[in-house]
Amino acid sequence: MLKHKRILIISILILLFAFRLIFGLCCQFWLEDELQVYLIGLKFYCTGHFPYYGPDIVYTSTQIPGALQGLLIGLPFFILHIPEAPYILLNLLSMSALCLLAFYFQKKFSSVPRWFTWIWLLTCPWALNYSTYVINPSYVLFGAIVFFIGFFEAVPKLSIGFMKPRTGFLLMGFALFWIYQLHMSWILLLPFIAFAFALNIRNAKWMIPMFIAGSMITASLLIPAYWVYGFHAGSSSVSSNIIFNVDNMKEIFSVLTRFLSFSSYELPHFVDTAGQPFYTFLTDYPFAAPFIAYVTVLGLIQVAYLIIAFFLKNTAADFKWIKYIALGGVIITYISFFFSIKGPSPHTYYLLFPLSMMYSFYCWQMLFHRKWFIIMMAAMLIAGIVTSSALTVNNYYRLSMYRNRSLALKAVQEKNYLLLGKRRCYDKNK
Repeated sequence: MLKHKRILIISILILLFAFRLIFGLCCQFWLEDELQVYLIGLKFYCTGHFPYYGPDIVYTSTQIPGALQGLLIGLPFFILHIPEAPYILLNLLSMSALCLLAFYFQKKFSSVPRWFTWIWLLTCPWALNYSTYVINPSYVLFGAIVFFIGFFEAVPKLSIGFMKPRTGFLLMGFALFWIYQLHMSWILLLPFIAFAFALNIRNAKWMIPMFIAGSMITASLLIPAYWVYGFHAGSSSVSSNIIFNVDNMKEIFSVLTRFLSFSSYELPHFVDTAGQPFYTFLTDYPFAAPFIAYVTVLGLIQVAYLIIAFFLKNTAADFKWIKYIALGGVIITYISFFFSIKGPSPHTYYLLFPLSMMYSFYCWQMLFHRKWFIIMMAAMLIAGIVTSSALTVNNYYRLSMYRNRSLALKAVQEKNYLLLGKRRCYDKNK
């Protein structure tokens, strides 16, 4: 019986991996930002030139220092000479991280059904649309989950003994410089690190060395850029993007709702209708229309409830810790946009996905004692898979690599990345 159960679980996980991989392969490929990130790794594979720099910061014509992004995309080509190769590694990384988060939540929220925890984390919109296809925020999720699990275990009032606190600091150090090389949002992690250090100040003799050890694992990929270009290599990519932006001061509600949308069924944000109104997505796929409508409305309700739940009594003794940490994350993000050249698009603080999910599970766990809620959430998972399947078909024809896969395949097999496009003129990876 136990053997059959294991086979069933493994089979479901394989199916979910296949579902996520197919979804990612049908996402955007030919859009400028996506193609440019893909070319960082493809150029490394084709030329053999080490990728000292990673993603572009288009607003200031700079690049993020570090080899991580180029290696994550380029190395899979050396194993599989097909354009899908980076997608396979990305989905292995993102799914392994999401499975770790699901296993952690399973331990922490025992009253939440396991089937919901696992399927929801692996199929919710923000876990599908930004961790399955090649764009730099997709790689952020792996580091974000590693960071926040380490952070939760480093906060005594939140720890469930999943790991030793010292391991938590090791993970935070590792994740900080993982994200540092992928996206400018790494700076949002610094207050969380400072908070964890403050709570463990008496254990500085081990937490500092462990944090440094974890940092060195990923920070080592910065050494080639600093060695060749000097320690000023990454300074411009930070300072040149800092600008006092008065317009972002009015965005507090947007930052809050978008933070909560990470753990809700947000759909309109991810639907490409070629400039047409959102309802055309329903008319284009009438078989899925009832499911699409259901999750769209439910997603709005979820965000509203998560706001209300902040003020409701919660049976979890440590809820006050997570709700104020989550609120702190929102405030830190909001303030950070005072000095950002860019407005508060949710993907720019996607690294807070695990924190949003943690907060939401505290809110949902009390409701899972009610049958109507179980039915509602089970229906959401089913409707979500149908909706994501319709979105997969929609993207396949509009945006995916398969509009001209032969060109991408030729670029890989002939080791000529220029067949797909040129890197931006300020690319330092010569």
